[in-house]
Amino acid sequence: MGHCIHIDEIVWEKTLWRKFCKYAGRRDKRLVFPEEPVVVVQDTDTMLSDFEANVIVKKALSDFLDKKKPLKRYYSDDDQKCKLTINTQVYADTYLFLSLRLAILQTDEQATSEIDKHLLNIVLNYNQNYWHYYDFEERLADMLLTEGIKYKDIPVNEICGFIIQGLRSGKYVSVHLDEYYMDRKESQGEIHLVRENLIYGYNNEKREFYAFGFGQREKTQTFIVTYDEMIPAFEKGRLFFFHGAGYLSMDGCYPLNYIQLATPKSFVLTGEYLRERISDFLNPKEGTVTPDDMQVYGAEVYDMILEELKGETTRETIDYRTFHLLWEHKKNVYRCLKEVQQREGIISEELVAKYQKVVNGFQGLRIVYMKEAGITERLIRTKKVHKICGLNERILEIFQREVEREKAVLQEIVIELR
Repeated sequence: MGHCIHIDEIVWEKTLWRKFCKYAGRRDKRLVFPEEPVVVVQDTDTMLSDFEANVIVKKALSDFLDKKKPLKRYYSDDDQKCKLTINTQVYADTYLFLSLRLAILQTDEQATSEIDKHLLNIVLNYNQNYWHYYDFEERLADMLLTEGIKYKDIPVNEICGFIIQGLRSGKYVSVHLDEYYMDRKESQGEIHLVRENLIYGYNNEKREFYAFGFGQREKTQTFIVTYDEMIPAFEKGRLFFFHGAGYLSMDGCYPLNYIQLATPKSFVLTGEYLRERISDFLNPKEGTVTPDDMQVYGAEVYDMILEELKGETTRETIDYRTFHLLWEHKKNVYRCLKEVQQREGIISEELVAKYQKVVNGFQGLRIVYMKEAGITERLIRTKKVHKICGLNERILEIFQREVEREKAVLQEIVIELR
């Protein structure tokens, strides 16, 4: 038995692979090297996980590269600077990927209007290989033009130049960084955790980038990444991306992306459109359910959550993010209700106030779950997914109550919008 690790995120120079094999083989006798760039971790007794095997190989490679190809500082020949506009008050921040793109989209008035089409429904996408399951039924990626660059196309020590090149051409840059090396991250000095960050500016004189993403206490916020932080954070992320960004090994996923707005489509939220989308939520389209794969839409997602809360399934999809997403969904529905009310005056103040209570109810559910899960600053630093194990009667009771209240209010809204 063994774990096969492909190391194709770096360019293996003429003798570098041979030297690494010699170094790593002496360090750990379990490692064998059948061909470039493959390392096999032989495991007959300890039953290593794929994650543990990756740690063994990538730690050896990291130490080897520190000795043979030490990182260098980045210096610029000019004192230029650039800062693109972002909107930090994003409509949703449950998932980093979505919030970073919303920060770009919400800088444009027409694009912001078009967003209203994308955050009014939810979906459960279940597959055991996924890292999260609940999401908005959205296609925001169609509103952006993205050019991805692979690790092997970015030479060692050159990441700062790639980012500045993109910013100078008016493009935002998303880049995956190892938070172990970043002062303004909760994981700094604690664990190797690779996550995406949005870079929207730079200053050569101060030698710093301007970034947006998860910062202190895992809150989405702006922060500074110095040039001296950027290089090790990217280069070590090149090795340790399997922790936090394992999707980068999949086709179509890139460690660095140049992003710009596509031409927004004209869209005006109307009462008729809102009624149709709320009806779609209450009476969702048929999903697909197989033993290994599941897509469930709209209010039927609640049935899946309820089944899991009651312990009636072995499926495990729920954690704190689930209830944060549900709350954000209610906030976006409420925002759209207010918009239609102000523009068309066809929804009563009383009914809008009723739905605000729905928003507050799901906010309360989110907070209760957070407290029941015992989320503390220390836990945030060392563990990124927080969940309650086993049956929790309090969560179950609140969830059932708030779901029934929401459905009743939405039915009233649909009737009033006819």
